[in-house]
Amino acid sequence: MSLLAMYRRMIRKADLMEKMIDTVDVRDALQSRADHANVLRRAANRCMTCSEPDACEKWLAGHDSADEAPSYCRNHDMFERLKHDIEAEKLQHA
Repeated sequence: MSLLAMYRRMIRKADLMEKMIDTVDVRDALQSRADHANVLRRAANRCMTCSEPDACEKWLAGHDSADEAPSYCRNHDMFERLKHDIEAEKLQHA
């Protein structure tokens, strides 16, 4: 794989991850974590090693928003934990 092809692959997967974060609405929860840089780095590593970018792209094209990421998403569980944190915060402030 050429350097340019690797760069394009990285950019594509980074774009997919950004869109997934927004689609499942966890950006605020992610950014509010004290360790958000490490969490984001681990999420990016999982996304970069994903074997389903075409399925991800197709799924994202069909969803402006969603309650959860598709089950094949390597960050599905992390997104669910972040959504749980959002709900716990709401209850704490209620």
